[in-house]
Amino acid sequence: MPEITLGGQQVSYTVRESPRARTLRLKISPRAGLEVILPAGATGRDVEAILLSRAAWILKHLPAEAPPERRLVSGEKLPYLGRDRVLDIGVKPRGKTIGVMLDGDSLRVRLPAGTPATPETIRAALEGWYRAQAKAYLLPRTAELARQHGFRYGKITIKGQSTRWGSCSSQRNLNFNWRLMFAPPAAMDYVIIHELCHLQELNHSRRFWSLVARLCPDYKHWVKWFKANGDRLRL
Repeated sequence: MPEITLGGQQVSYTVRESPRARTLRLKISPRAGLEVILPAGATGRDVEAILLSRAAWILKHLPAEAPPERRLVSGEKLPYLGRDRVLDIGVKPRGKTIGVMLDGDSLRVRLPAGTPATPETIRAALEGWYRAQAKAYLLPRTAELARQHGFRYGKITIKGQSTRWGSCSSQRNLNFNWRLMFAPPAAMDYVIIHELCHLQELNHSRRFWSLVARLCPDYKHWVKWFKANGDRLRL
């Protein structure tokens, strides 16, 4: 595939001729990536010129590279509170349950003797640990931010939504994704404030975003951060 440097980034693209095309145009899709559609008579110089002129648009809409599949083996790095921790899998001398603990920058998983260290076993143990950390962290932090900004909510539930980081119901109950524990604390604060603001504005209107901006002035940074890093915040 041909490549071109845009904004310091190497971008691959494909070229396709179309008898129906009247002008040279660009198309981006998650599966095909960047595609240049050529009309009759277009040249390689024409392709390079339009790619350079549309560099900002291309870089903005180009799908992010899919994160590599986690192997969940010793030495692999997993994020916790925005920092990479080194996974350390071993055998515990006593006991029949799997233990998970954070020891400095090491995330230690200890298996009972005879328990195979399969990815499924390690994943289940880690998810249970992350869920427990989410409950211990997000509940008091939400209560603190609610008191600080004068919000009153119902109950909080820790869930494992596939596409949402949080939600707020019409009954004033809040839900948060346990995978938030992969993110930095400031990113979690944005999600908490976002859902607290829904207690006042149960929509995404201009008034809602104005309220979010007042309580979290750098919210746009975290919106972009989750969009860029969300696929990597998972086991």
